[in-house]
Amino acid sequence: MKSISSVRLTGLFLILSLLSITARAGFPNPDKPTVLITGANASHGLAFAEEYAALDWNVIATCRSPEKADRLNALASTHANVVVETLDIIDDEEIAALAKKYNGVPIDVLLNNAAINAFRFGISRFGKMDYDWFEEILEVNIIGPLKVSEAFQANVEMSEQKKIIAMTSTGGSIGTLEVPINIGYRTSKAGLNMAMKNYAIYLQRKGVIVGIIGPGTVDTEDYMNAADPTSVPRNYQMMMKAGRLVPRTAIDDMIALIDSMTMEDSGVFYQWDGEVLPW
Repeated sequence: MKSISSVRLTGLFLILSLLSITARAGFPNPDKPTVLITGANASHGLAFAEEYAALDWNVIATCRSPEKADRLNALASTHANVVVETLDIIDDEEIAALAKKYNGVPIDVLLNNAAINAFRFGISRFGKMDYDWFEEILEVNIIGPLKVSEAFQANVEMSEQKKIIAMTSTGGSIGTLEVPINIGYRTSKAGLNMAMKNYAIYLQRKGVIVGIIGPGTVDTEDYMNAADPTSVPRNYQMMMKAGRLVPRTAIDDMIALIDSMTMEDSGVFYQWDGEVLPW
């Protein structure tokens, strides 16, 4: 039987080893929690990166083309706790390369944010379906987050918070569906919900929490207070008229929701404000 002193020394050695690994990842404060965010170059992802950076977390901010991510790079240039990395969530080689680079680095929150949104190809309707796009959105919005989650699962398991978060959509709720539009996007988010619900059950025994959050369309650009309303993109004008645009403060609300999650919240479909949504 090991002595109490040897157990303590072993525990101390493990803690120091983890701190050393995180320090080698390039973070100035290895004792701080770490978040990895996909699609961090714009919209929700950029807002999450900004807020987590302000909270003094270590932020691994990923996107497909960092060389074009001016605002994200500007954030990293003024925050030593932000590292920008290349990651296409459906590129197996890029996923494997990034997972290898951060092998042994604890990731407290893996934030699966990257996705194709409903606006990229317009509002899909029956009779006018672009099935090539349909296949692409299913791959990016369902398979991509699952690939990334499995690739970094070991990193999450070794962290203190142990959380994998999927940014889904309220449009993925089958129970609230009334108007048959956005078929491809809504289908992809309903599929993501199912994948992550399954994953939540699988990871219970490992102590990993899987959060499923529908953020809504967050007003990350503060369009609601635009000096010239005509300068607001048409799709956002429509969202504002319909009362469907969520205030920027929703990002902080979701961070607080993630922070408060326990195993009882794993696999639950939440709206950004903490309301439980029907599947």
